[in-house]
Amino acid sequence: MRDEKVSQHYVPRLHLRRFSTKPDGDSVYCFDKQNKRSFETGVGNTATENFFYDPKTELEPEMEEFLEDLEGRVTNPYHKMVENGSLSVLSEDEKEAVAEFLGVQMIRTRGERSSIQGMIEGIEEQVGRENMSEELKEEIDETKKEDTLREMQNDLIKEAGGQFGDMLMKLDWHLFLNDSDLPYYTSDFPVVRHNELDFGPYGELGLMNRGVQVYFPLTPWVMLAIIETSVYPDIPEVWEKDNRDNVVFQRDLQVTRSNRFVYSCRDDFDQAEERIEDSPIVAEPLSERQNVE
Repeated sequence: MRDEKVSQHYVPRLHLRRFSTKPDGDSVYCFDKQNKRSFETGVGNTATENFFYDPKTELEPEMEEFLEDLEGRVTNPYHKMVENGSLSVLSEDEKEAVAEFLGVQMIRTRGERSSIQGMIEGIEEQVGRENMSEELKEEIDETKKEDTLREMQNDLIKEAGGQFGDMLMKLDWHLFLNDSDLPYYTSDFPVVRHNELDFGPYGELGLMNRGVQVYFPLTPWVMLAIIETSVYPDIPEVWEKDNRDNVVFQRDLQVTRSNRFVYSCRDDFDQAEERIEDSPIVAEPLSERQNVE
C-alpha cells in the first residue's frame, strides 16, 4: 500500500482556491444539498476522496500523476485569463491545455461516476433482473462495484478527455466579467452545459450540438463561456455584465448540475435552498436523476 497521493481531488484545488473566503486561498463556503446546510471548509478537505482514482493496491498513482501534470500545464493560462480579463493573452498551446483540462473535468468528478452508476442501474431496471440470464446478472453486479466504476471512469478520462477538448476548441470562447454584487457559484461538477434548443429524446447537451453552451466559473467574478456560434453569433469575446439575472441563471446551473456540493466565496446559499425547495430532485445524487429541468 502506498503512503502518498492518497487524498485525490475530483475538483482541483487550483480552481477551488479562486473561490476562497480568505486571501490565503485555504477555505471555501460549502452547501451540502442533501443535508441542506452550509459550512466553511478547507480547500484541501473538499471535493476529494481517498484513493478516488488510484486504488490503494496501486503503488504507482498513475491517474493522479496524469491529472497533476494537466493541472500544472493549465495553471499559468488560468492565471492569465483571470488577471488580464482576456482570452487573447493565451497562446494556442495554452488554449489547448485549457480545453483539455475542461474536457477532463467533465469526466473526472464523483458526479460523473454517479451518473455511470445510474445508467447501469437504469438498464437493469428497464430489462428487469427476472428477465436476465445468470451470466448477465453477474456482469451487471460486477459493473456496479466501486472498483469497476473507478476503472471505467479512468478509461473515459484518458480516452475522452482529449476528445472533448478538441470539440471545445471548435466552439467560440468568451469571458463574462461579473460586475454585479452577486458572486458566481462553483460546485463539485463545475463545467456545466446548457442549451435552449430542444432536440427531444436525442438530447441537446452534446458538445457538437447546435446551440450548446458550456460554462466554467474561473472565479466568483469571471466566467469562461464556450458557445456554439450559429445560434449566438454576436456575443463579444469579453463581455462585462452587471445583470444580476444572468448571474442567478449561472448560479442555478451550478446548483442543478452538481452532484451534492455547491461552493461560494460567501455564505450566501439562499438561491440553492430555494431551488431545492421548488425541485427536491435537485438534491438527489446524479445516479438518481438523468435530467433536471
